Amino acid sequence: MKKATCVIYARVSTKGQEREGFSIPAQLDLLKQYAKEKDLQIVEEFVEAETAKCAGRTKFNEMLKYLKKSKNCNTILVEKTDRLYRNLSDYVTIDELGLELHFVKEGCIVSDKSHSSEKFMHLIKVGMARQYIQNLSEETQKGRKKKIEEGYFIGQVPYGYKKLDPRTTVLDENKSKFVKRAFELYAKEDISLRALRNKLYDEGFIYTPNNSKVTTSQLENMLKNECYTGMLKYKGKLYQGKHPAIVSNRLFLKAQQAFRKDNKPKKCDSHDFLYSGLLVCGECGRAITCEIKYGKWIYYHCTGNYGKCGQKSIYIREEKIDKQIDDIFSNINIPENFADYLNKLLVTSFKKLQIMTKEKYNYINTELNKTKTRQDKLLELYMDGQIDKKTWSEKSLYYEEQLNNLQNQLDANKTKGDKYINEGKKIIEVVKHSHSLYLKQNLHEKQKMLKILLSKCTLKDGKLSYEYNRPFSYFAEMNKSNKKLPRLDSNQQPFD
Repeated sequence: MKKATCVIYARVSTKGQEREGFSIPAQLDLLKQYAKEKDLQIVEEFVEAETAKCAGRTKFNEMLKYLKKSKNCNTILVEKTDRLYRNLSDYVTIDELGLELHFVKEGCIVSDKSHSSEKFMHLIKVGMARQYIQNLSEETQKGRKKKIEEGYFIGQVPYGYKKLDPRTTVLDENKSKFVKRAFELYAKEDISLRALRNKLYDEGFIYTPNNSKVTTSQLENMLKNECYTGMLKYKGKLYQGKHPAIVSNRLFLKAQQAFRKDNKPKKCDSHDFLYSGLLVCGECGRAITCEIKYGKWIYYHCTGNYGKCGQKSIYIREEKIDKQIDDIFSNINIPENFADYLNKLLVTSFKKLQIMTKEKYNYINTELNKTKTRQDKLLELYMDGQIDKKTWSEKSLYYEEQLNNLQNQLDANKTKGDKYINEGKKIIEVVKHSHSLYLKQNLHEKQKMLKILLSKCTLKDGKLSYEYNRPFSYFAEMNKSNKKLPRLDSNQQPFD
């Protein structure tokens, strides 16, 4: 008999980890040993060092392309959940391919044949991994905000400035003159951005050696940037910067007034209907529109596809759709005993995740201490005259950014705790009481709820068709399934 085939996927989060040889060799050894024990033949290996925060990883995409073409292989071996994906986009892509996934370190296998409760638990783990990214982003934002509040630029400085070191920003002599002249000309209110672009060039102002003329979009961004008045803007709020101003507040305000001559009138808001924007025609795919008839009744119908769709003449009262929405909520409702069962699975399965969290914390802490040591040695070399100021400044900036990144990871890792179990419990609780929650909401909240719950909603001959979004689709599957729940006892093992 031929061996069953599989591919293996290994990933580290940064290029730095790859250079240091961290994790990848250990992952490959683990996966190869597992394949040998399970009598699986490895046909391809995919290894990369890119963050999984955003979809579109190179080797990840190559792996999916390979599996789509392969007639014999539909199995992926990976160390654990957050090695494969950390965002819901990748999760949906893999889920739709119907692959068999072996999470070796977590000791679980997920496939189309898995029970809906196992799929739900797997989705919770994906949510946990995604939450880590969100926490990391939040911690990064805290650090960025603190730096802004102290008056320092984050990252690259705007055109017109240059950095001498991580905390010292000064004027760039030539570029700052370009900025000031642009403000002076535009503030007169009798020149367009395109004409301003040419005027600056004619006066001898060169934007960059490679692009002598500035683009109109670059000009617009420049003229709307408050930093040129000595301020820093972060999430809509202004902070006093420690950098010198290029233009006065009065000149900046005059430039903003010049932009108003191009403003267009705002569109009037349309009447609000509960199912507006949710439904499309099940026959032609055009939008379903709604209108009030006889002064009080709300009716829905197809926009008509230029008169070619027969559904245009079929008007459906909103109350008829309401009754079908009630059925949608009843299909995902779960009994109390099943909710208790899922909550117990959440708690027990998290024990393994706690071990992984501790491992990650130890690694990040080690890297943090290494970087601090390197930074201290760099300062000693500079003080002893063994390196020049430029080298010290560049390296110091690099190490400071590294330290900030590692500290943010460390802070995000600390927040993983019971919060993730609570996220799963919230989902279960919402599903238990989804219908009653829905009925208590106002119109806009109901619309939000329906868009979170449903997708691909069509209306044809008065009948509503739809698909549940994840994780609600799993609860619908659970209710349709007649499988008996596993017995819960003292040796109960969680689905992973």
